[in-house]
Amino acid sequence: MSRTGEWQTSQSRDLRRLALPHNGYKDGVPGVEVGSIVVLQRQAWRVLEIREKPEDLWPADYEAAWQRVVSRWISHEASRAAGELTSWGAPLKEQPEPVRSEWYYRPVNVVLQLVDKPKSKHRHVVTAPVFEWQTLPEHFVVCRLCNELPPCRHAETETTVNREMEKAERLMAIPRGACLGCGETITPRMKAVRFPGPNLWRPDWGTNSAVFHARQKEECSNGVWKYEQQWKEQGLHVLNPELPESTQTSPDEGDQMT
Repeated sequence: MSRTGEWQTSQSRDLRRLALPHNGYKDGVPGVEVGSIVVLQRQAWRVLEIREKPEDLWPADYEAAWQRVVSRWISHEASRAAGELTSWGAPLKEQPEPVRSEWYYRPVNVVLQLVDKPKSKHRHVVTAPVFEWQTLPEHFVVCRLCNELPPCRHAETETTVNREMEKAERLMAIPRGACLGCGETITPRMKAVRFPGPNLWRPDWGTNSAVFHARQKEECSNGVWKYEQQWKEQGLHVLNPELPESTQTSPDEGDQMT
């Protein structure tokens, strides 16, 4: 099911809601049906059944959410009947009474089975018609080592490791006192941002040595932002409550900016 930040396989861009009425889409939009292949937890699943939950068997969280919808409608209609106005002075418009069976966040039971294991145990998922599922065609690929859809966890780990190694190699190539963002020298007359405390990116430089150009160049400004986030995560802003400000050295101060 598609939610913000949820993993998706790289081999499909087809997102669909359940092929049910009142799912938040207009009629005629293709949806997930019995027989469709969907993605869940990095694996491919065949949809065996899509069934509405009886209203008297709704899970507690769905029931509570529905009651909040009804309460908001009652409150709105009471305010409208009392002649209350909107924040811009217009009369409140009448809202149709919510219908339980047409609420697109209502619970639906979806029965799944692993595509490549037709004898495996069925999996029951309770979801809502409004949520989108990433779907796959009949022909799709999986990792031969872990049987996950790409990018699998191993591939993601390798990518992360390689990226961190490249980052470390780039940082280690920066000469002491240069900008940790772009790697270029900070001349005595340039404005710079220096972070007090231990150097989180180059500990070998010693304390109060993390410095960046105070300019809008992407490598420099992004470096300041990323370093500041890590600096705060480490709690160093508590020990050094003054947020680093851009400073400018005099010609005889060299790289000893404060």
